[in-house]
Amino acid sequence: MKIEQLPSGTYRVRKMYRGHKYFLLFDHKPTQKEIIERLNAEMETLVTTNGDFKSCAMDYIKSRNNVLSPSSVITYERLIKAMTDDFKNKKMSSIDQTDVQREINRYSATHAPKTVRAMHGFIASVLAVYKPNLTLRTTLPQNVQKERYLPTEEDIRRILDAAKGTEDSIGFQLGVLSLRRSEICALEMTDLVGNELHIHSDLVWNKGWVRKETPKTDAGNRIIYLPEKLVAEINEKGYFFKYSPNKLLEHLQKYQKELGIPKFRFHDLRHYFASYAVTIMPESDAMYFGGWKSDHVFKKIYRESMKDKRKASAEKFNQQILS
Repeated sequence: MKIEQLPSGTYRVRKMYRGHKYFLLFDHKPTQKEIIERLNAEMETLVTTNGDFKSCAMDYIKSRNNVLSPSSVITYERLIKAMTDDFKNKKMSSIDQTDVQREINRYSATHAPKTVRAMHGFIASVLAVYKPNLTLRTTLPQNVQKERYLPTEEDIRRILDAAKGTEDSIGFQLGVLSLRRSEICALEMTDLVGNELHIHSDLVWNKGWVRKETPKTDAGNRIIYLPEKLVAEINEKGYFFKYSPNKLLEHLQKYQKELGIPKFRFHDLRHYFASYAVTIMPESDAMYFGGWKSDHVFKKIYRESMKDKRKASAEKFNQQILS
């Protein structure tokens, strides 16, 4: 049995028992008695395999409420609702690979590969607890790489110019500086000291919008530096953005339509930030300011964002050399 403190401050206990590995999370350093009590509860859950899949899945969510984000809980509940009654009502003890493959095949017919993988991941997680001896080898649909429009520098400037003096101006500028919608909408004036903006919370949906005092990832807890003009605009208004993350996207799409700019996600402003930040600062700084924990994710975003630039460079080269 090993007790370790995670970077978040949470304590994790790892214990192997009868071929099953248990991970127990505590918000404080647990005593031996607390560990045994939690372990007994986990073991009791493990052997309760007479229930149907739905009841076990709901118990799975409930047992992890203290470590799951509200959005994750909502996603899991939606996945359960989307399952067929045949699968949800099937006794856990009788579920096998064929049942899982059949359910995934049905779900794949009307959902994107990414969503199908999320469904399978949830099913696999539940089965790993309630039926740990079942090894899944499910055939999943291949991810389809979709070409999507990424904003250009001209697009960004046109939108920012059109939004000047409006409720959206600050939110759009913060998006260009790499902030997520949930981070922008969670900001309070106390988060701004001088030109230093401390990002440390998210606005998430949990039967209503609530402020979550911890960011999506550890890397999301960061400080960025705002231009003086933006700081003055924020101080003059006395707030960042009054509405929900959904409204921020709706307002962006309104400008796209009015200006004749192809649709792109608010999140794609982070792609724009990534592509330009690496041209003027070290990659490690760009990752920090953007709140990217993994350089794998950052580089993937950077490569996608630079695609149009590379194409333009190639066309310019070809015109000069081969014309």
